[in-house]
Amino acid sequence: MENSFLLPSLTDKDTITILKNRIINGTPFTLTRFGDGEIFILNRNASNEFLVKNLREWGYKYPEQINDFYNDANKVLQNAFVKSDIIGIMNPNDKVTKKIGYNKKVWSLDNKTVESFGMSPSDLKICNHMISRSPEMGSIKGFKDIIQGNGFHIITSHSESMKRKNLDELFEVNITYTDHPNNINFNNRDEFVDNFKNIKEQIVIMGVGLQKDYGVILRDKHNKISLDMGATMDAWSGVISRPWFVKGQLQDYLTIP
Repeated sequence: MENSFLLPSLTDKDTITILKNRIINGTPFTLTRFGDGEIFILNRNASNEFLVKNLREWGYKYPEQINDFYNDANKVLQNAFVKSDIIGIMNPNDKVTKKIGYNKKVWSLDNKTVESFGMSPSDLKICNHMISRSPEMGSIKGFKDIIQGNGFHIITSHSESMKRKNLDELFEVNITYTDHPNNINFNNRDEFVDNFKNIKEQIVIMGVGLQKDYGVILRDKHNKISLDMGATMDAWSGVISRPWFVKGQLQDYLTIP
């Protein structure tokens, strides 16, 4: 019998309802999304091209430190996967997914891998990985509806360009920022993470690459509601990091010019 792969169990509407209720009640919570890069690392089957690029970016030597990279990255990714309230996995029926071409071995994890993390797949609450780029969550109008007049904090490497977009005026709430330096990696992040204690807002959103367990740290140590927004943070800062953000494309509503 073929081993099953994870699929979303929550609709976008279900997920948005949960987020809004957590915000209304002030209940600590984290949503963490896992894309193809995270899946490659969790499965330890990344291509050489992926490894060359990521080892360089994260401060490792290729090829002698491939296992070090896998071990360090997996510690962070598995921590986020196991502890998040909701995880995001690609939905085969999402419009962008259909354009890209869905491959379960690229966009999902099989049940045996999940069980190796000490988790039962049936216990997972799974939303669509692309929810952060949906109109209901990633657009100005959609996110305003979710936050319900509450200010929020953004952790991003695009903090300066975001400030120039006057997001506080667009969202009509107070927004504060923590700049995420590009040289923060898995082994030098302790001081950066310790500064989470200075964040005043309960809602924290972020797009920080592989540092996926920031969300559970924010929830468990600082009682935050943390949302992994991924590349939506690029679009909000005016960075066209995905072809879908270009005017006229499927997710152009995310881009703040």
